[in-house]
Amino acid sequence: MGTQRRRGVSVLALMLAVLLLAAGGSAAGPPTRRIVIGQGELVSSFDYPTDWAIAATWIHSNIGDCLVWKDRKTSEFVPWLAERWQRVNPTTWRFFLRRGVRFHNGEPFNAAAVKFTYDRILKDEKFLVYAQWTFIDQIRVVDDHTVEVTTDAPEPAMLSKMSGTGCQIIPPRYFAQVGAQGFARRPVGTGPFRFVQEVKDSRVVLAANTGYFRGRPEIDELVFRALPEASTRVNELLTGGVDLIVDVLPQDWERVRSNPNTKLVIAQGNATQLIVTRMADKAGGTYVLADKRLRAAVEHAIDKKALVDLIRGMGVPTRTRVTPPTFGWHEALYGPQRGNIFDLERAKRLMQEAGYRGETIEFMTSTGRWFMSREVAEAITAMLRRAGFTIDLKVLDVTTFNEQYYFPAYQGRPVNRGLMMDALGNSFFDPWITVLEAHCTLGPQRTGYCNAEVDRLIEAGTKEMDTTRRAAIYKRLQEILAEDRPLIYLYHGKGVWGLNNRLQWEPAPDTFLWMGNAKVTR
Repeated sequence: MGTQRRRGVSVLALMLAVLLLAAGGSAAGPPTRRIVIGQGELVSSFDYPTDWAIAATWIHSNIGDCLVWKDRKTSEFVPWLAERWQRVNPTTWRFFLRRGVRFHNGEPFNAAAVKFTYDRILKDEKFLVYAQWTFIDQIRVVDDHTVEVTTDAPEPAMLSKMSGTGCQIIPPRYFAQVGAQGFARRPVGTGPFRFVQEVKDSRVVLAANTGYFRGRPEIDELVFRALPEASTRVNELLTGGVDLIVDVLPQDWERVRSNPNTKLVIAQGNATQLIVTRMADKAGGTYVLADKRLRAAVEHAIDKKALVDLIRGMGVPTRTRVTPPTFGWHEALYGPQRGNIFDLERAKRLMQEAGYRGETIEFMTSTGRWFMSREVAEAITAMLRRAGFTIDLKVLDVTTFNEQYYFPAYQGRPVNRGLMMDALGNSFFDPWITVLEAHCTLGPQRTGYCNAEVDRLIEAGTKEMDTTRRAAIYKRLQEILAEDRPLIYLYHGKGVWGLNNRLQWEPAPDTFLWMGNAKVTR
């Protein structure tokens, strides 16, 4: 009888343990500290150099680490996988790597992994980030924990570039086992969270890296959910389905603020909302906007102040992507007055001078990618039509937009032949990345723009070590680009996040959703 009773108690205890595990906890410990983030999109690939969309880089940065990164409060460049560095001579930098760091699969992090990661990018021009890494001439392994990076010229933005898109170090042995496609599906890094699962276009599940060299994250499980509709994100936040959401629309601010379990956080972002003007392709074809006067007419037809009013003041009009506090920003091209050159009559005169006959100009944008993107695109369309342009507005879902806008442009197969709205950040806080798009051969060239003087200045700016002369180079570059308009800049945007009160997290100046230092109450 006693034996049967003991067996019954054991079975009951086992059932209780199973129930606890199913609920996300364990019989011997506290429940899982789980945080869910709702954002407009996820990733097209986990292979770091192949996807540079901001939402993807947020996820990448939680899985992989770079040699140099940014302080989360100041964005000053700080040691990360490299514990220190020194400039050996004007074109050689030596990086001393942290010892004892391992990738999530147990493979050791070392100099061979660093060399493999960057050599791989430099060998393939098809990588989206290729142009960002051409400053490297050679990487040499000194020993297991030391590498030397040689540049083709003195490099004033060295630390900025070493923390750039695609900088996360890849484990070479694992990559050799699974190949590029395997890594793109199941990434391995050294970051605060390890990959667990992806449900395509639905969610990405990560788990705490218990051996993280900066200390185990307080969050046990980190989930990114794809919620393209802003209203859906808010509803999920208010009902507890997610803990952090991006791009809360103005009509929902009070709902988030008045809810006892949530709060609203507003801070200056680093992204500039802009319009890409497609004027030519790599095959030599030219489009309507190849005429510089029509590109000028587009900007004069857009009232940027009205756009900022539409988004409830969540931006500053600008004619440049080099925005404060970035080194070399141009005061004459930024701000409520100087950043807005709306002049409807001038736009009409320029259209007449250019002989515009009402040719249809396609205007492509995306839902869920940027703050009030649909509303802003619709307002711009109305402004351009008022000036006399024939505009075909296409509002695409995120996946379709990526397929038709980002990737074909780099392969020389543009789908769009008119205007595309985008938002580009500058987490480097240096101007070199903001003008690279305009280089005739080095940049991604989504526009077809080519100007020999611009190319010369871009190349000079990457080599000039004197800060005064370097600032002058970038200011001149901004003036030329503001006049030629391969990209038409709209406003320097702010960010709006909704948080569950149990999550302790503040946006950094680069606005990355890096959660390695986030804290949560149970």
